[in-house]
Amino acid sequence: MKVFAKIILLLTIIFLSSNILIANNLKIVVLPFDKLNKEKNDELDTLAVGISETLSGALSTVNNFVIIDSDRVKRHLIKNAEFKQAINPEETKDIEKLQELTKEKLDGDFIIYGSFSKIGNNIQISAKFMNVSTGIITQGVTVDGEFPKEIFTLQKQLANELVNKIAGNSGSKQQNRIEEYSQSTGNYSAYQYYIKGRVEHLKYDVKNYPAAIDNYNKALKLDPKYALAWAGLAEVNALWGYQIAYASGDPSSYYKAALEQGKKAVEYGDNLYQTHLALSVAYQNNLNFDNANKEADKAYKLNNNNAEVLYQMASLRNYDYEDMGTNGTESNNYIMKSLALNPELIIAKWTLAHSYSTIGKNDLAIKEYKEIININPNHSPSLHNTALIYYDLKDYKNSEFYAIKTVKADPKTPQHHYTLGLVYFQKKEYKKAIANFENAAKLNPRYEDAIYFIATCYWYQNKWDMAYKNYNRVLDINPFNTDAIRWRDDSQQRMVGGETVTYTNGDKYTGQFKKGVKHGQGTYTFSNGEKYAGQWENDKIHGQGTYNYSNGDLYTGQFRNGVRSGQGSYTFLNGETYIGKWEDDKINGQGTYSYLNGDKYTGQFKNGVKHGDGTYTFVSGSKYIGKWESDKMHGQGTLYGSDGKISQKGTFRNGNYIGQ
Repeated sequence: MKVFAKIILLLTIIFLSSNILIANNLKIVVLPFDKLNKEKNDELDTLAVGISETLSGALSTVNNFVIIDSDRVKRHLIKNAEFKQAINPEETKDIEKLQELTKEKLDGDFIIYGSFSKIGNNIQISAKFMNVSTGIITQGVTVDGEFPKEIFTLQKQLANELVNKIAGNSGSKQQNRIEEYSQSTGNYSAYQYYIKGRVEHLKYDVKNYPAAIDNYNKALKLDPKYALAWAGLAEVNALWGYQIAYASGDPSSYYKAALEQGKKAVEYGDNLYQTHLALSVAYQNNLNFDNANKEADKAYKLNNNNAEVLYQMASLRNYDYEDMGTNGTESNNYIMKSLALNPELIIAKWTLAHSYSTIGKNDLAIKEYKEIININPNHSPSLHNTALIYYDLKDYKNSEFYAIKTVKADPKTPQHHYTLGLVYFQKKEYKKAIANFENAAKLNPRYEDAIYFIATCYWYQNKWDMAYKNYNRVLDINPFNTDAIRWRDDSQQRMVGGETVTYTNGDKYTGQFKKGVKHGQGTYTFSNGEKYAGQWENDKIHGQGTYNYSNGDLYTGQFRNGVRSGQGSYTFLNGETYIGKWEDDKINGQGTYSYLNGDKYTGQFKNGVKHGDGTYTFVSGSKYIGKWESDKMHGQGTLYGSDGKISQKGTFRNGNYIGQ
C-alpha cells in the first residue's frame, strides 16, 4: 500500500501544481486498475479493486477534489465500454470511448487509470490521468518494489517527499490527510480484508452486510487500530440497524455497536472525514443529535465537497422529515449540493423522496423513487414506498405492480408482503390477500395488523370459523384490540348458528347446545356486564376462551370445569399482566408477571405468589436470581446491581440478605 501512496502523492502534486484547483472543484474518475498477470489469483484480484479504492479515498481528502462514486463509474463506464485500463498508446479507440462516456454520464474532469503486474516478489504499478475536456493524457508515475514487504517503506518515504514538495500550510494539511488515509494500516493482510469488506459494503444490500462485517472484523483482528475498518464496521451496523428498524424490528444492538465502533474510528483516525461521518451517523441513529451535529461539522470541515457528508448535514436538519423537501430550508440547500456532486447517491435521493411524500408532494416523490429504481431496479425501499404512495392514491393497479417487485427484491421483510396483501384486499382478491398476509405473519408471528386482515378476509368470504380463529390470534397478541373482539364475537354468532337464550336473572347465552346444555362454541353475557366467549362442555366453561370481568380485567386462555386452568394471559385494568400457567383458578407454575412500575418477574408461582426458582428484574436494571418462598426472596440467590456486577450473593431469608 506504500506503493499506492507514491502514486497518490505524485498525482496530487501534479494536480496541485497546475493551479487549477484554486477556483473550481475537480471531478475525478478513478478506474479499477488492470491486473496484467493472467493467472487466477485472489490476492491480486482484490488488489485490482484495492488500488482504485485507496486512490479514491486518499484523493478525496484533498480540497476541491470530488471523487466520482465507484458504483457510478462501474455502471456508466465499465459496463458500457469494452476497454482495457492498461497503459498502452495503441488503445486510442477505447480511450476516446472512455472520454465520451465520462463527459456524457459523469461530467468528470479527469480520469485516473492504470495497471499493475507482479513478477516474483516484485510489483510494478503504473498510473496515468487524462484531461477529459481536452483528451490529453498526462504522464503519471510508475513505482515498483518488493511485494508486499517494501510497500509500506515506500509509502512512508513518499509521504515525506510530499511534505518537501508542497509548500505552505494548506499543502501540509492535505499531505497529512492523504498520509493518514493511505497509512490507516501497516498490515497488508488487514488491508486485503478491508477491501473485501468494502466491496460487500458498497453493494448496500442487507444480504451482503454479514460478509462485510466478517471481513472488517478480520481486518481489525490483524490491526486493532485500523481507523477505516472501524469506520466501515460502524457504517454497516448503522445501515443494517436502519433496515431492521424499517422492518419494525429491534435495531438497538446494531445502533449500540455502530456507536462504539464509530468512536474507535475517530480515536484512531481523527483527521479523516470518513471516521467523523461514521460516528455522526451512529450518534444520529442513537438519537444523540447534539453529538451527531458536532461530528458532522468536523467531517464537513475536513471535506465539504463530499456528497455523503453533505447528505448527512441535510439529514440532521430534516426536521419531522419535512424540511429536506421544502425549498429554501437549510436541509434542502445541503441535499441539493449533495445531489449536484453525486446525482445518483441513492440514500440522498431516497430521503429526499420520503420528505416529498411527507409534505404531500407525491409527484416529486414518485419521480425520485423511480430514478432510484432506474439506478438499482432491486432497491426494495424505493419500490415499497412507490407502492405505498400509489396505494394512498387508490391507484391499485400501479400499487400492485410495485408491491410485487418489492417482494421479489426483498422477500424477507414482513411489511412488503403486508403491503401486497393490502392491495389484493382492496381489489377483493381475498385468497391472494390471505397468502401475502400469512407470509408477513410467518416472518413476524406477532404482526397484529397482518393477522387481523387475514381474519377480515375470511369474514368477507363468509368463512366464520376461520375468521373466528384468526381474530383470536389477534387477541393472543393484543387482548385489548376492540375491533378484533367485536368481529370475533360477530363471527362466532354467525358460525354457530345456535340458539339465543335469555335467563330470568338477565344473563344471555348465544351459541351451541347439546342435549339441552351449553356445549361447543358460545358467548355468555352476564347481567353485571361480565362476558365469556369461547368453548363449553356439559354446561361448563371448558377449553379455550376469553373472559371480560366487570372490573375491566381480561383473561384469555384455557379453562377446565369452569375455572382457569392451563396456559393463559391475564391483563389487569391498571396495565399489569401475567402470562403463564394456571391451576384451579390461581396462578400456578411457570410464568411472567409484568408490574405497573416496569419491574418484571419470570419464574415459578404457587397459589398466586412467587415460589420456587425465579428472576426479578427491577426497572433500574438491577435483578435478583434465585429462590423464592411465599412471595419473598428466600434461599440461595444472587442480587445484581444495575451495572451488572454482583451486589449480594448467598442466602436470603424472608426477603433479607443473610450472608454467604
